[in-house]
Amino acid sequence: MTFSSRYRALVYASLVASFLVVVWGGVVRVTGSGLGCPDWPLCHGQFLPSLDSATRIEWFHRFLAIVSGLAVAATVLRTFLSYRADRRVLWLAIAVAVLYPLQAVLGAITVVLELPPEWVTIHLANAELLLAVLTILAVVVRWPTVGRVPSAGWTWLAIAAAAGTFVLLISGAYVRGANATTACLNWPWCGESPAGGPLSTWVGPDIVMLHRYIAAGVGIVVILACVEAWRHRREAPALGPLAVATAAIFAAQVAIGAANPLTNFSPWALGAHPAAASLLWCSVVALAAVAWRPAATQAVLVRDLVSLTKPAIMSLLLLTALGGMFLAERGVPPFGLLAATLIGGAAASGGAASLNHYFDRDIDERMRRTRKRPLPAHRISTRVAIWWGIALNVVAFIVLAVFTNLLAASLAIGGTVFYILVYTIWLKRSTAQNIVIGGAAGAIPPLVGWAAITGSLDLAAWLLFAIIFFWTPAHFWALALLIRDDYERAGIPMLPVVRGDEATAWNILAYAASLLPLTLLLFIIGGLGYVYLAAAIILGALFIAYAFRLLRGGAVRRRAMARAVYLYSLLYLALLFVAIMVDSTLRL
Repeated sequence: MTFSSRYRALVYASLVASFLVVVWGGVVRVTGSGLGCPDWPLCHGQFLPSLDSATRIEWFHRFLAIVSGLAVAATVLRTFLSYRADRRVLWLAIAVAVLYPLQAVLGAITVVLELPPEWVTIHLANAELLLAVLTILAVVVRWPTVGRVPSAGWTWLAIAAAAGTFVLLISGAYVRGANATTACLNWPWCGESPAGGPLSTWVGPDIVMLHRYIAAGVGIVVILACVEAWRHRREAPALGPLAVATAAIFAAQVAIGAANPLTNFSPWALGAHPAAASLLWCSVVALAAVAWRPAATQAVLVRDLVSLTKPAIMSLLLLTALGGMFLAERGVPPFGLLAATLIGGAAASGGAASLNHYFDRDIDERMRRTRKRPLPAHRISTRVAIWWGIALNVVAFIVLAVFTNLLAASLAIGGTVFYILVYTIWLKRSTAQNIVIGGAAGAIPPLVGWAAITGSLDLAAWLLFAIIFFWTPAHFWALALLIRDDYERAGIPMLPVVRGDEATAWNILAYAASLLPLTLLLFIIGGLGYVYLAAAIILGALFIAYAFRLLRGGAVRRRAMARAVYLYSLLYLALLFVAIMVDSTLRL
């Protein structure tokens, strides 16, 4: 596909603007101005506050973020309108559309919690991921043919260099977040801590030296990747110049890192180090994007293993688990519990989905919508699907049991068992009410999140369960209306097949209407504020309106309206749980 010069300029502008936000964020950290604006989204309760030095620095960071956001929004919109036929560009735009608002949320959390090192690190990590996606998008629109032709296995080295650089960035962010930047006064070794005493008694020097060890290991991989890229420079456009640029930036970054302790941490060195790190990251990602042309079988295997986990469904389930955690904590959960719950929850969800692929493989072969999945298409063996699902559930149980508690781990595995034995094997093939009862499996994640925080379950947690339980039929019956012929062909007794479209529309309206009192009850019992209340009323009213239009639309318009209800139901659940998280954090 050919991209217009205006679109390319818009992508480049988004990348540059986002890069400047990250660089200025480094200035904010170096100058200690992170709380120059102690509230969010305003600054000292105003859009334009009195500008002392720290406030000026932080306010300008937020101003750059707004400019970057406008450029990013324009890029995403233009992609959806003009270039959605290119699947690579479309998925990159979707990733940007997710990462940018997430960056704003993480920024708010970081400020509200007064800059804890873990959240500072996550905030930077998400910013660097956004930069990476925009960099890849810039590469694709500049050289549309990259990644189309298979090549030798050396390109995995470029991917390893990018992954290692990301780890290096995260470790550097943690050094700054933990205020350990000045913990080592010499280079390359640490020497005596500024506070004196044996080195082993100080945490700061250990953090700094770990960062330096990571830099040494990653440096070897980056240089090897640059050498190989130079050797293969005729295989892809810009491969040679990117190899030289990446090697030069890495050398400059090492020199700047050494200059920090050797110049007694002069301001220019402190500011240049994170800026050069982000520039190196963009360069390594661009090198990997240009070089990456995987062998077809490798790419298909990785893609299919990911596909077995149903990542789109997983992301929504994890969001509901986060809602349970935020509500149980009455604010932002501790970082360790948050990370463990997300990792364990993702593994449990992915494992259950993989096992579902195995047990539904005969159905998937008969359905037009699913016949290209890995198992019916015979790209992955049934044994791989089974062991992949079991392994992910084992990982989920271990992570949740060790780092949260046994109740959260048991709930996660119980959700998998219910989903497979009760819904997939029994209900789905035997009754039109399959999704009503089977939907309980999808309502487990907020219970897992709540249990991870409190070690128990109370009425508010069960209300979260009930909301998803009653949301599930309306959501899946809208999908069933869209693919009724598929279900009929596969012999699955979904409600539209058994009772017809109009009866299904009435049931969708009933379940959509039931959500409004449930969400209002959560406001009363869960101790939530007016942000959540407004979101619950507006989102619930819109859901009822969509369901009513589906009912009144008639047979001619029913398919289009079913698609609208299906898509809105996804948006409804996501925004409702985001509102729970925001309200729990801001406590308005």
